[in-house]
Amino acid sequence: MRVATRTGSTGPMVTGKPRGTHPSVFTGSGTAAGAGAGDAGVRGVKSGKRSSQTKADTSAGAAHKVRAGKAGNTGSAVGRASYVRRAGNTGKPRRTSRASTAGKGKAGLRQATAGRRHAPARGGRAAARAKQRTAMRRAPMPAPQASTPQAMPASGAGPAPRQATLPKGVAPAGREGASAAHAGSAKGLPAAHAEHAAQAQAVPGGYAEGYRDGVFAGGEALVAQHIPPDHILPAVAAADLIAAGFRQYAPSLTRLASPHEMAGHIMAALDAQRPLSVVRLGDGELLTLAADTVLPGHEVQELAPFLPYAGVPCSTPDIRAMLAEAIQAADWVGVPISRAPTFQGLLFPVLRHFRIDWSGLKLTSSTINYSLHQSGLVLPLLQGRRVLLIGSQAAELAALLHSRGVHVTGIIGSVTGVMDVPRVMQQTAEHAFDIALVAAGIPAVILCRRIAGELGKVALDFGHLADKLVTGELQL
Repeated sequence: MRVATRTGSTGPMVTGKPRGTHPSVFTGSGTAAGAGAGDAGVRGVKSGKRSSQTKADTSAGAAHKVRAGKAGNTGSAVGRASYVRRAGNTGKPRRTSRASTAGKGKAGLRQATAGRRHAPARGGRAAARAKQRTAMRRAPMPAPQASTPQAMPASGAGPAPRQATLPKGVAPAGREGASAAHAGSAKGLPAAHAEHAAQAQAVPGGYAEGYRDGVFAGGEALVAQHIPPDHILPAVAAADLIAAGFRQYAPSLTRLASPHEMAGHIMAALDAQRPLSVVRLGDGELLTLAADTVLPGHEVQELAPFLPYAGVPCSTPDIRAMLAEAIQAADWVGVPISRAPTFQGLLFPVLRHFRIDWSGLKLTSSTINYSLHQSGLVLPLLQGRRVLLIGSQAAELAALLHSRGVHVTGIIGSVTGVMDVPRVMQQTAEHAFDIALVAAGIPAVILCRRIAGELGKVALDFGHLADKLVTGELQL
């Protein structure tokens, strides 16, 4: 311990601290706080009134609180140590000896606090991010349900993760291979989430941090809203709660017709020469129906700038009415498996708005066209039948099917939007065919229903499968 005598002082003044005493328990006046006082006790130690010289010796953490004329304020080394650490300084707390500031007045005080002033600039960004994460964890915002249209992000939605947990022995509807759906990680995340988490860790910068925050806000933060005050739920993760809740709703699972079942229905209709329509609902059809009904029109324009290309330059009440009627009257309706906001997140609100009882529809997957191809069922359905092709790729697809022994009896080129449906129907009636493959965007839903209902034929919404076959991306 060092002892110095001030000029004009009546006694010695302690300028250091007892050896072995941590700075956080040593007060600015040379008095050690009680061992059991803690931080609150240290901050509460009073050193009495001090001269202006003593104020200059106040710690950096408390010095910024000192003002002229407030000689009775107190301070301690705790303030300096904790402030420097909060500002992002990873070294030891900055200490300014009395010798460096004594007798210098305000100049000494400015020098003593220089490190504190620059510390926030060095660690400001990290501190701001930490503060934002802490605020989110303490007061998570309620997340709207996926089926609520207002929950849709302005940027649209990407692929939805696979369903993580199913009851034992229950496979995902419309898909094969339940084992993939049951797969998970050691951390309790679903397989798809685990894959994304691994990718996030490999990507430097804000993506990984944003992903972690998003997983928390969409899982544990939602759970926290249901836990009463002054309680915790030990050792139960959000994934466990989701699994338990899913078992409760398992009886509500609705099975979709598989590719082989759909092929059987199509084959039976062809053999019996009776009408059959298979339509598919993707994000284009659902956003068209949602415009100015369950979503504001301007929001749909932001979410779906592709609608004009898909055949709907502007969603009008007449177009929505035609589309809804076609869905209601179709024999089979393909619906999205994805639970993303613009797929299942819109499907049921849209059906409710147009008073379409989904439980009365015969359902298959909206990707049934691809499933039929992947199962090797497209050529068996077409061979020995008279085939009509409708869409922008009709001529190229006809050449490909001819090379595979399929008898194409008619080709109708591009369909220029929903308002072109009457012309296409007129031309369709002029052809002799058994089955029509329609690849015409959103108008295909209306065309397939009308071909079956008015002409008594089989019509299949073929979609972008036509493009992929023509370009060679997929092989027959």
